[in-house]
Amino acid sequence: MPLSHSRTAHRHIFVSILIVLITCAAVSFEPPPAAAEPTSPHDRFYDRPTGLDAAAPGAILRARKVNVRALQLLPVNVDAWQLLYRTTGMDGEPDATVTTVMVPRGGAGRKLLSYQAATDSTLRICNPSFSLINGAPIDFTSPAGPLTFGLPAAELLLAAAGLERGWTVSIPDHGGLDARFLTPRQPGWAVLDGIRAVQSFGKSGVERTDPVGLWGYSGGAIATSWAVEEQSTYAPEINIAGAAMGAPERDLVGSLKKVNGAAIAGLVPMALSAIGKDSPEFRGEVAKYLQPGSRRIVDEIRNHCVGQNGLVNLWFDYRLHLNKPVDVVLGNDIVRRELMARGISGRIPVAPTYIYNGVSDEVAPISGTDKLARSYCTGGAVVTYRREVLPPNPVPQVMSTHGTVAVTGAPGAFAWLKQHLDGSRPIDSRCDWRTVPTTLATGEALDVLGPSFIVNPLRTLLGQPLGTQ
Repeated sequence: MPLSHSRTAHRHIFVSILIVLITCAAVSFEPPPAAAEPTSPHDRFYDRPTGLDAAAPGAILRARKVNVRALQLLPVNVDAWQLLYRTTGMDGEPDATVTTVMVPRGGAGRKLLSYQAATDSTLRICNPSFSLINGAPIDFTSPAGPLTFGLPAAELLLAAAGLERGWTVSIPDHGGLDARFLTPRQPGWAVLDGIRAVQSFGKSGVERTDPVGLWGYSGGAIATSWAVEEQSTYAPEINIAGAAMGAPERDLVGSLKKVNGAAIAGLVPMALSAIGKDSPEFRGEVAKYLQPGSRRIVDEIRNHCVGQNGLVNLWFDYRLHLNKPVDVVLGNDIVRRELMARGISGRIPVAPTYIYNGVSDEVAPISGTDKLARSYCTGGAVVTYRREVLPPNPVPQVMSTHGTVAVTGAPGAFAWLKQHLDGSRPIDSRCDWRTVPTTLATGEALDVLGPSFIVNPLRTLLGQPLGTQ
């Protein structure tokens, strides 16, 4: 077959796979009954060590060899370890968490990609370190199920683009051992200490001075944004060549209002539950405004991963669950305090930053991401910002712009990261802000992420190693 025909066929297959993935993410099913509270499997690897005060941030406390799986099904033929390392908790106390490190067979190329997956949960079994090596997408025997599919196992398909380049890839549990979500600052510290741990791990193939890239979407972008904002004071020695973040959701008031009633509006009670885990005061104040049955919904959220929670709470409408108008709730001093603590901090990244967001995103409103980008730009950061315009959504109550841009925005983000880690990108302008049409079925886009969606899954099925071509 001529090369041009082969490339065309390759692209047609890639587009078909993406359509299937997006369709599967958008199709809705009748929610099953809520599950009972699960008990996380006991794994002594996660036991919080004593004497954390004596360990430096990023110090490795335990390590073990593991086998990772994409989509919780496909074995990935890489060398992989998990590192328990010392980090800093939400109140500044010494704490610990885990990162999963993957190295291409035959060695890595002295570059590190820290990929922050969206967990959007406060249950430990939803953390990357668990879902990348345990469980199944559907498990009717699990009290956290039956839908036990975790986003990290799906996002491994994006992170694998780094493995294909021969880079070391790490995926940290940025919510910590306590599995937090939407906590301010703490996820950034967990990411930065995870990088320190990987750089000191002799089998990772990377060292302290090697270039590092950060990448995350949605909940993973929140962690990425905190990491670049905290780096200058918390870990200035890390050589972050670039950080890409998609739909970072740093305007929670805007997000709560915009997503209400959408197909993935189950994120509203997830957010209330997560913030309530951090702040008993917040939990108590919110409970005053919830109808009795609605309090059970928010409490039940903590027992499941994001897939199950989203399915059970399709098209959640807070107007049906509050006993006061939403603006009254948001005007409560404690509620407002906690939401603002998770908003735009005014801290400025020193690393070049790439931000992308759908203009019609129903989870991360473009107005909020505009504010974040403007904050970075006016503070002197080097920012490349792409506001992506999608074609009109034919079924807005079913199809998710947020989920679509997770795929369509990825090629541009990874191409930008690749140039920064390879040192081949010209110096960025101080603030490159553009509104652009989303384009996926282009040669450049397919050449960037085609391996992740086609080549890498096929190679894992065939037992071939990643990063050898």
